[in-house]
Amino acid sequence: MSRRLLVCLLLVAPLLRAHQIPNITLEAMFAADHGFTLRVNLDPRIVLSDQPTSLPPVEAGWYLGQSEDEQRETHARVRDYLRRNLGLRFGTDTVDWPDGEITAIDGSTLEPLKPDTAETHLLVLAKGRLPGGAEQFELVFGPEANVSLILLNSEDGKPERRPQVLFPGENSRPYKLTAVPVIAPPPTEEPPAPAVRGWHLDDALLLFGVPLIVFVIAWRLRRQGTKRGE
Repeated sequence: MSRRLLVCLLLVAPLLRAHQIPNITLEAMFAADHGFTLRVNLDPRIVLSDQPTSLPPVEAGWYLGQSEDEQRETHARVRDYLRRNLGLRFGTDTVDWPDGEITAIDGSTLEPLKPDTAETHLLVLAKGRLPGGAEQFELVFGPEANVSLILLNSEDGKPERRPQVLFPGENSRPYKLTAVPVIAPPPTEEPPAPAVRGWHLDDALLLFGVPLIVFVIAWRLRRQGTKRGE
């Protein structure tokens, strides 16, 4: 490498660090209990313009100067962008992007936002559960996304060896997960069949006894009537 080129790189490097190119960093963390956490570091220029690189870094005043309603509107725009452009695929199942908490942070230090922050980022923290039978995860990066994305997968605290860089319209390579057991629904119990009642002595008495009693009473009444007539 020539000395002139080296000097140019040394001069440009601080500028690149000071003004990062807008992008998205997604950490997909899968736990042993089959839950997952998605942590997204997003430059707000991504939702402020179709051409984020045309805007300068957003200072803290942009966010801190918003009212509560304006901040809620900003958060809604971020969630809408994530739902439209970041698809979560587990095998053949697609899971909707879960709602999460959004916090404004310093894009350089990743610490809470301060009034003198020169580059504001938005941190999204969302959680969900893996669908039954999920054995792998794949991120579907929408073609309408206007920046690149860095994906960092991990399971049970063990990160994937190589982060993935995705461009709009690309899918991540499948990330193998510990299979989630499929819980079968409990078997449906058939109601017991009504018991067939057998023949009992009570039935015989009811069938023959009542007519016999009626016959005896009628016979006695008739006999008494005959005696009165004699």
